[in-house]
Amino acid sequence: MADSTKIRLNFRKSLGSFTLAVDCALEKKVSAFLGVSGSGKSTLLNCISGILAPDEGEIVFGDEILYSSTSSINLPPEKRRFGYIFQEGYLFPHLTVAQNIRYGQPNSRKSSEAIDVLEISELLQRYPKQLSGGQRQRVAIARALAMEPRMLLMDEPLAALDSALKDRIIPYLHHVKNAFEIPILYITHAFSEAMALADEAFLIADGEIMASGEPHRLLTAPSAMPIAQLTGVENILLLPVTLSDEALGITTLEIGNQSLVIPYTRAEVGEILPVAVRAEDIIISLEPNLPVSARNILRGTIQYLDVRSERTWVSILVEWHHLAVKITHQAREQMQLREDLEVYCVIKASAINRLWD
Repeated sequence: MADSTKIRLNFRKSLGSFTLAVDCALEKKVSAFLGVSGSGKSTLLNCISGILAPDEGEIVFGDEILYSSTSSINLPPEKRRFGYIFQEGYLFPHLTVAQNIRYGQPNSRKSSEAIDVLEISELLQRYPKQLSGGQRQRVAIARALAMEPRMLLMDEPLAALDSALKDRIIPYLHHVKNAFEIPILYITHAFSEAMALADEAFLIADGEIMASGEPHRLLTAPSAMPIAQLTGVENILLLPVTLSDEALGITTLEIGNQSLVIPYTRAEVGEILPVAVRAEDIIISLEPNLPVSARNILRGTIQYLDVRSERTWVSILVEWHHLAVKITHQAREQMQLREDLEVYCVIKASAINRLWD
């Protein structure tokens, strides 16, 4: 993203007993904010879009001041020209897909491009009630793009979709990211979505930014664990392929000096694959040679334990990758787990899933 479209956020907004206070700069093409419900994500978007006015501070888009309490500036939403995409899409039910996309911008040069990128040309004469949830969201994104916005604000656009539909929509969001030269602010509680799309990520909790950085490093670090516990985190690994054998039904990935075996997926040797494994699908062992059917036994070191919730969350460093593991308090006590202890992560190949293409 060009320097001229850097977004500077430094403001406060109180709603009842809740206060959102942010001070950061969004400098990448896609910036993701992650947090649980009530953390302040939607309030952040509403202040940036102009739907809500902060109580004090400043919001700057490139060289243009959108809001400033000291200068008494507060541009209305229509002058900010940001596209806003909600969870449900909110299409006009009485208009066809084509009419929805061109609503308010009948001659937009971006309409055709958006239709092509999102592959919805065959849907143009349908009405919203004739669309699936994923199709409705693609149409909502196309409508926002057709209005030629300077920025896209996306408020958990995949939250209403099941996991299968999410996996199908994420590649389209990649197409949008690559095809349109506008910044995107993406709000989500799903670590896998942020990992798939974002160039930079911010963890937000109780109205404050707790951490920020490159998504893969940030979202797999122990600092992300408190939010991970509440958002249903999946461990995300981006690993090179060392073997892909359809006859054997396996693909092998390199994780440092160790290997991770997953079910066969078509991939070239050297290709980087994004895979996910849930915290509860990893078993911790103190011994490396267990008589188990699981294909993967990875050596690692415990970095951090969090015992404050119903289960113990353990952060294990495996070849510079942090794995979040969820176990019972009883198991932690029986194994006498502690920081810096060497352990083994036992993972069934079937518990490891390839993410987006």
